[in-house]
Amino acid sequence: MDTNNCDGVCGNESVQPVEPKGLSRRALLASFGAGLAAIGFSTLGETAAYAAKTYTVCKTSAVKVGSGKVFTPAGSNRAVLVTQPRKGVWRAFDARCTHEKVPVAGAANNVVVCNMHGAKFNADTGAATAGPARRSLTKFKVAVSGTNVRVTF
Repeated sequence: MDTNNCDGVCGNESVQPVEPKGLSRRALLASFGAGLAAIGFSTLGETAAYAAKTYTVCKTSAVKVGSGKVFTPAGSNRAVLVTQPRKGVWRAFDARCTHEKVPVAGAANNVVVCNMHGAKFNADTGAATAGPARRSLTKFKVAVSGTNVRVTF
């Protein structure tokens, strides 16, 4: 059987096969996948890097050993709890209780207390130690530079 002849049905006695132009389906899908991977992997890291910012929150003299205070750094609208559970050891947490996102009061005797419902947290780890909160406080990266406590979030 001659596949190049449509026997007068189509009005063209000689039909030539048409080669597809451009990329094959396989090449197109491979290119598309590679593009998505490149965009996804590079932008996720860049977004996280650009989203995090370091703030000078307080002076080291502002937080005594075994205590913690809440600060709102200049240029931010987020309250940060800075604690010093042991001499020279600094921690920083989101200053909202994980139970209902209300502000915590600070820390004394290495215990962070939420005044609304009495939830308690460990000032060193942020772990919930008494209900109604069940989840730990969100930790932030903290560093001391000279006499400045700097927090990244």
